[in-house]
Order: sequence, then C-alpha cells, then structure tokens
Amino acid sequence: MIRTILEIIYLLTILYLTRHYYKLFLNVVKLRRETKTSIGSKDEKLERAIRAHSNFCETVPITLLLSFILYFNNLLYFATPAIIILAIGRTIHSKTISDINEDISQRRKGMRLTIFSIIFISFGIFFYILQLIHFSFQNLH
Repeated sequence: MIRTILEIIYLLTILYLTRHYYKLFLNVVKLRRETKTSIGSKDEKLERAIRAHSNFCETVPITLLLSFILYFNNLLYFATPAIIILAIGRTIHSKTISDINEDISQRRKGMRLTIFSIIFISFGIFFYILQLIHFSFQNLH
C-alpha cells in the first residue's frame, strides 16, 4: 500500500513539474509578444522570465533522469521525497527570480532545495550500488 501511495505522489509531482514548465514557457511567450521581441530581451521582466524558464530547463531534466533510476529500481523512498523537494525548490526559485523585486534569500532557498534534491538522489543511487554489490556477493556463497 505504501509503495502505491509513494508511486502516485511521485507521478503527480512529475505532472506538477510538467505543468510548471509549461507555465514558465507561456510566460516567456506572453512577454515576448507584449514587448514584440523575437530573440533576446528588451526589458528586465522578460529577461527574468527567460532566466526562470532557463534555470528550470537546466536543472530539472538531469534530476528527473537520476530520479528515474531510483523509481525504476523500486527505491521510491528516495525518489519520491527527492522529486517533491525538487518541485518545491524549483517553484520557489522560479517565482522569486521572475519578480523584479526579488527576495534573494528565497532564491537561495530554492537553489538549496534543488541541490539537496540532487544530493538525496545521489545518495539513493549510491545506496542502490551498495545493494547491487551486497546481493552479488551474497549470490556467490
């Protein structure tokens, strides 16, 4: 039962990240249309929207890929909390960086949560490697 709950939460969080990516994308498109800017940026609000979208695109894919290693090897107790922390961190970061009057401490909090998510996933992968080694040696005897 707990596995099913963790899996549902994991998948819902991925859907949330997908929706958040789409919102960041639409915000850039909207601001480009408003400023009639096809490439680059003419004002700070557009530049911040571009960076919020770019930062999301720079961190989420690799973290998702790493979390899939855990997910597909039934290590949901690592994958689910890590993906939730990633979603929270990326949300805080993108909302803060998009604001012209940004609160740098909130932006740092978003970055820290993202890094913590990556570290947690790395720890989970290391745990999985240790499991592989343990079971390999156990099968030798």
